Amino acid sequence: MHRRIVGRYSVEVRTLKTAAGRWKAAYIVEPAAHAGPRDFVMITLLDEFEEERLAVDAAMERGIKHADWLAGARRAYSR
Repeated sequence: MHRRIVGRYSVEVRTLKTAAGRWKAAYIVEPAAHAGPRDFVMITLLDEFEEERLAVDAAMERGIKHADWLAGARRAYSR
């Protein structure tokens, strides 16, 4: 498991090795401990990868973009 804090959100990446020897990854974006009650959790599964590091990097990149999008939407909603 790999985790990074992005503003008010925690981005977590988990990987799984398939029976074919390839890697699948998922990212989870959820509120960090100090976030408000209107936040939610979203999980998106990614494609298969030859190497675990590639799966982690791709999932983390998408998770960070998602967290940034959520933060922007939160700012726009609070205006």
